[in-house]
Amino acid sequence: MKHIRALFVAGILMAGGTAQAGPFVKTISLGTHTRPESITKAWGGKYYVSIQNTNDANAPDGEIVQLDIASGKVTPFVGQGSGLRNPRGLAFTGEFLVVTDTDKVWKVSQAGKVTPLATSFPFPPVFFNDAAPEKGGKAVFIAEMGPGRNAQRDPAGLLWPTDSVQAEAIPTGARVYRITLDGKASNVFTPTRKILVTNGLTQRDKDHLLVLDFFHGNVVDVDIKKDTKNVIAAALFRGCDGIEQASDGTIFVTSFENGRVWRMDPSGENVVKLFDVATDLKTVARQTAADLALDEAAGELYVPDTLHSTIIVLKTK
Repeated sequence: MKHIRALFVAGILMAGGTAQAGPFVKTISLGTHTRPESITKAWGGKYYVSIQNTNDANAPDGEIVQLDIASGKVTPFVGQGSGLRNPRGLAFTGEFLVVTDTDKVWKVSQAGKVTPLATSFPFPPVFFNDAAPEKGGKAVFIAEMGPGRNAQRDPAGLLWPTDSVQAEAIPTGARVYRITLDGKASNVFTPTRKILVTNGLTQRDKDHLLVLDFFHGNVVDVDIKKDTKNVIAAALFRGCDGIEQASDGTIFVTSFENGRVWRMDPSGENVVKLFDVATDLKTVARQTAADLALDEAAGELYVPDTLHSTIIVLKTK
């Protein structure tokens, strides 16, 4: 398989981009708040966005902002200096926000106070990424990318071809943790090469998760009770980052590497490409579609574009 190739160009898309036919609605600029990674709905139905600012995992410049989708208004919520460094995944438990941050997992109160959620894990963490609430609000699921994260790219920063000797050498060790609200972390499933580098995840039902393998582009159904993994969709989705599932079972997946968003049925079939920078935003050569949020009532998806500091708004159909 060929490498994923992409070009970078300057420019930031501003709020209220021109509406076009099809799923693409607009982009919302986050202004001076750069490198958004995740967006989720929390208190009062308001949306919150994790902001990395620099890509330095040790710089204490991480933020969380509140975003009004309709107006594009951005309101500071957790400012720099709070302890957040490189915040990524967001999950709302009904009581507080859970934030992943490289090797830490935080909780954030409605007042914006940041404190550790979990400090001990069954295995030494390599890189925490996405987060998803457990149904019922008693715990959250956290993606741990594992040792493959640091072995999946070539010197130019591109993913190795899946049929390369370098791909064969990527170690297995990506995990998902379940963390209770009092901070107890447990391993959810045995590592597998079907999920070589864990990224997005969401809970399907009591015993099943949908988990993305960033390296291969697999969408995997994990039976937690039986510890089995079934690849339900693959091939198109390399660099897959965010995943949501609607109440009717429809699955939505983003790709950070190539700026695409897909919709598919619950079995992974009937794949439809909702968004592609090459056809929808011709002024930007690369889009970095990260951890999306689904608003079923509005019939919309909200997708952070990390490199351009925007939120892409798409119709679900």
